Amino acid sequence: MPDYLGFFGLRDHPFRMTPDTDYFYPSPEHKAALESLKYGILKREGFLVLTGEPGMGKTLLIRLLFKELPTDVLTAMVLTPTLGPKELFEAILEDLSIPASGSKESLLKTFRDYLFGLAKEGKTLLLVIDEAQNLPVESLEELRLLSNFETEKGKLLQILLSGQPLLEEKLRSSDLSQLAQRITIWEKLEPFGREEVLDYVRFRLARAGGAGVVFSRGVDRELHRLTGGIPRVINKVMDRALLIAFARGTSRVSPQIVREAAEAAALSIRTSRKTTLRKYVLWGFLGLLILLGLVYAVFVGR
Repeated sequence: MPDYLGFFGLRDHPFRMTPDTDYFYPSPEHKAALESLKYGILKREGFLVLTGEPGMGKTLLIRLLFKELPTDVLTAMVLTPTLGPKELFEAILEDLSIPASGSKESLLKTFRDYLFGLAKEGKTLLLVIDEAQNLPVESLEELRLLSNFETEKGKLLQILLSGQPLLEEKLRSSDLSQLAQRITIWEKLEPFGREEVLDYVRFRLARAGGAGVVFSRGVDRELHRLTGGIPRVINKVMDRALLIAFARGTSRVSPQIVREAAEAAALSIRTSRKTTLRKYVLWGFLGLLILLGLVYAVFVGR
């Protein structure tokens, strides 16, 4: 497959799908979430939660968070959270390269001893559970009990639960009310608005070393309509759009090219919540006018 980098004066692929902290777009919402999580960790707040639709950049945000934490905060991350309590402890210890086996109680003791060892060195541990909406309720309850590990100076362990919006619904259920009470920071990433979409695209192009792409009028509207403002979907469409423009020998990306790119990427057309709401309001208003017109006609006809 031909490469469009040289044609657009780029030194790197600006819209690759893998999370890359060099391409972190500091939207006000993402930046605020990063600072809030960092503050909570440094203050040893205990439980933190980060939610957002798939493709909103949660993993990228966590990677950037890891890079900005001081050296006395160690990190562990569990990426396959469809685990029972014992399997969860095994996954945590494995990520920390701590050899352990036996019963759940034995694993828990090993983990507790590790945390107290860190405390003696003036260090703490941040445990991140990704896709945490998949964790069974009993595993989430075990995490709550882990948060009891503390000294007079503060928590020995902090836990960041990251996942899709279902995670928030799960945590607010009556089964997990005690856990919800311990969560001090809730951050939710929302899709980009229409104004942010093109800024995001131009930011990534600039980071990739080129400004040779020209956008026709209406691209921002079409791109937002087709992607719903989800960064990962924007990347998918824009990568195809640049390839189509390159194949046609043009540096201009038009709304038509964006539509073709979305179709080539097998992307179902998305509509933002605000757009959908506006449509419902408009149809409701038209329906009301028709109803009033009928009522008027009946009474006037008399």
